[in-house]
Amino acid sequence: MNDELTRMEMAMKADPQGPGHFTAPLARTKELWDTLGTDRSYANLKKHQALLLATRDKINTWMQGHPEDYR
Repeated sequence: MNDELTRMEMAMKADPQGPGHFTAPLARTKELWDTLGTDRSYANLKKHQALLLATRDKINTWMQGHPEDYR
């Protein structure tokens, strides 16, 4: 899940529309990274599993509201 969210964040930042188009999802990933800190160990990811899943779900919900971005 951590890798998936990292790749999604990188894709949003690299998108031709610019990161400003993805303000809400990028704010979600920032909150997640701030909470996780630099510890990406299994134990820390497991500890924050609910936040990882919630972040993914909220970003997916945002994306569903923006289908023009994902043709």
